[in-house]
Parts: sequence; C-alpha cells; structure tokens
Amino acid sequence: MAKIKYQLLAEGVSEGIFPGAVALIGNAQQIIDHQAQGLRMTEPQKRPMQLDTIFDLASLTKPIVVGTLSMQLAEQGQLDLSASVRTYLPEIQHQQIRLLDLLTHTSGYPAWCALYPQADDTVCGSTHTPAQVVEYLGNMPLDYETGSKVVYSCLGYILMGKLIERVTAQPLAQLAQVQIFQPLGMNDTCYNPPLDWQSRCAATETLGNAQIRRGESFQRQDWWHQVLVGTVHDENAHYLGGISGNAGLFSTAKDLGLYCQAILKENPEILSADSTAEMAKLRTAGLNANRSIGWVVLKDEALYHNGFTGTALRLDLERQEYQILLTNRVHLVAKKSRFELRPIVHDHVIDAFLSG
Repeated sequence: MAKIKYQLLAEGVSEGIFPGAVALIGNAQQIIDHQAQGLRMTEPQKRPMQLDTIFDLASLTKPIVVGTLSMQLAEQGQLDLSASVRTYLPEIQHQQIRLLDLLTHTSGYPAWCALYPQADDTVCGSTHTPAQVVEYLGNMPLDYETGSKVVYSCLGYILMGKLIERVTAQPLAQLAQVQIFQPLGMNDTCYNPPLDWQSRCAATETLGNAQIRRGESFQRQDWWHQVLVGTVHDENAHYLGGISGNAGLFSTAKDLGLYCQAILKENPEILSADSTAEMAKLRTAGLNANRSIGWVVLKDEALYHNGFTGTALRLDLERQEYQILLTNRVHLVAKKSRFELRPIVHDHVIDAFLSG
C-alpha cells in the first residue's frame, strides 16, 4: 500500500479547500502512514492540526454506529432486518418499510427535513420526547415507492437509531460505547464530547458560513452564535440532544483505524465473519446507486462513506486495507460562490486520496 500523498494534503490547505486534515492508511495488522496538515481552527484563533485531533464525523455515524449495531443485534437475534419497521415501532404507518430499507436508503423517506420546528407546534429550541420524533416520522408521507430507488436519507437513519433504542431499552450513545468503542479501545470516540476534549476538537462551521449556505431559510440561529468546537454540526442531531443515528459521533483518525482493523480482522467482539459479509453485501443491484448496510459499495467492491463536515473512510475487505481522511472543510469563512465550489473540490481531493 502506498503512503499518504502528503503533497495532496498540502495543496488542499494552500488552495483553501480545507484549513487542515488528518490522513491515515493501514491494513488489518498495522498503521502504514498517519499525517496531519494545516490548522484545526482558524478563528477566533489559529490552532495547528494534530494527529490526535478529534473530528465531528457527521454522516460517518451512520455506518459506524447504526450499521454496526444493527448487524450485532441481528446476529444476537434481537432484530430481523427483513421485518417491517412496524414490528418494532408500531406507531409507524408505513407497513411496507423494512429495516433493510432504512439501512440501504430505499425506504421512501425524503433525504432531509428540519425536525426541530416540526416535531411539535412550538418554536425552535423547544423540548420534545423521542416518541414524538418517531410519531412524526411515522406519519410523514413518503416521496417515492419503497424499494424503487436509492435516496440518501438522514431521516431513515434517525428512525433506525430510535428503533435500536426501543429494542434494546438503552440510549444509542451508551450502547455504542459498550458494544463498539470500549471493546476496541476507541477511547477518543463518543457523542457529545466532554469539555476537557474540546481543546483537541477541529472547529466546524461558523454562523456566517451557515447563513450563507442556508440563506434566509436557516432556522436555528438561536443556538448557533459562534464557531462550533466539540458541538455537533448537524442541526437535527443537535435538536435531538447531540445523539442521533444520522450524525453526532466524534472521533480521531487513529480510533477509526481501530474500527477498520476490527472489521478487516472479523473480530468476533464486534462482528462475526458472517455478519461482516452480510453487512458488505450489495443490496441495491439494478437501482440507481450501490448500497450495502450502512455503506456505499464502490466499483471495486470496497465500502465507502463520507460526512458533510469533510470526513471520508474507505474500507477494502478484499485487499485488507483502509484509508481515512478527516478534514474541517466547513470551517473556512467564504463568499457564497466559493462556499458552493469548495465541497466539489473537496470531493475531488478525497477521490484522489482514496484512489491512491
């Protein structure tokens, strides 16, 4: 396996694609290369990126937490992934949606909607119970016929996280700690990082950037008054207390490497060989996108996922290798035109890095 393309990371920083990055590549036995570049914060003060910087992983939460826990619970006989969601959440009105449909983004749910003003009839910032969120999603009209296509949906993973909590009678964050992070020694991984971790966290979006991105429709200015450091960036996850199936997880490149090694080694403490194969199996053949349980399936059959904050992970079960690239690409203050361009360029950087 080649080492990290250091020049690629340096160019990403110098060209303003991201303030900083941490990259790690490895295989089932060891870390091959691990590098940091740039800044983890540019405002209100400059702080250098470090190898142990903690990142808001955004949508990497989906495969690492919900995908893994779903497979564990199926292996233990607590979940039937082919069953209707109503088997476990009877208040859901859509009998045809299976757990597999939620996990492969084929449920019929739209990609996203703001749960925070719609979970009840009061203003943003109000409190509500998890049951209200489940009921709201359960009555939401579907956008398309279940199973007919892939539409990447944060809502489906929010619902799957709630389903896991219902079945296990445990909070999602606690379950992930006990079932995944603690057995693997992922000591820098959690939801809602404690205050004494925040000095190590990469900063994410500023209020100014959010206003540019969302324009007048941005609805959560009541809580977003400064640079976010150690606070979840995803608005729906924030509204749900920082703990959700779609986003909210924080971690380091090294801890993610431990997770990848466990999957590659088929560590039975995490997933058996059979469960790993079931997780990686292509489930959407013939549809518009290739999805397994929790993951994108690439053309070379490697598993892949990324996150809005600038994170990406590629896991190759066949070649027994993995690549991790964590950046804070949403942190820079930018004009609208440049903000819209940066995710596109950032994706090209990720593609170049992961292909190497």
